[in-house]
Amino acid sequence: MVATKCFMPRLRAMFVRFVFGVSLLVSFGSLPLAAQTPNESVAKIEAYYQQLMPTIQQAARLSVVERDRRFTPVFTAVFDIPTMTRLAVGPSWRDFSAQQQAAVRDGFVRFIVADYASQIKDYSGERFVVDPQTTPEARGGGEIVKTTLLQSNGRTVSINYLVRGGRVVDIYLNGTISDLALRRDEFASIIASGGAEGLIRKLQERTANLLGK
Repeated sequence: MVATKCFMPRLRAMFVRFVFGVSLLVSFGSLPLAAQTPNESVAKIEAYYQQLMPTIQQAARLSVVERDRRFTPVFTAVFDIPTMTRLAVGPSWRDFSAQQQAAVRDGFVRFIVADYASQIKDYSGERFVVDPQTTPEARGGGEIVKTTLLQSNGRTVSINYLVRGGRVVDIYLNGTISDLALRRDEFASIIASGGAEGLIRKLQERTANLLGK
């Protein structure tokens, strides 16, 4: 039931590598207009990359647990965990008790960070550009911060961030593939068979497995 679909490892690995691989380029002057003052959302993404960079530069020398420990405060400071968790769960969220919601939120953020920490192992020459101009998000409010990954083979990949209320609430690979939509698909079958408790257990098991690598 879950084995062939749960957590979609290949797409997740690709997504994680794109999102974090680009973060090393901030220190190399990615913005063409250095004198331009970015808006709050753009500044948020730039700060996020800058905070991640020291850990990523040392990733090959750090254990997964240590990378996870260093990534956690950065992630929780930038991402709107309550909103992301609710959106990732979908309609079933309102059927969870307050205690279950809190446990899912905790399990969700621990899994996300552990997933990234387990896959960020090196840097292979990608280049990154942040667009200083944002695009309003009409459906739920907020704005899209557009970024571009320039790979060493010449390929480009768009990675966009939806920022609302000063926090990131979703990430879009290739500009359109929602990370939360992928996770909602992953979680749906787990919730259908095991409810909130099943999702909590799966998140905890998956996190423990990732940190044990």
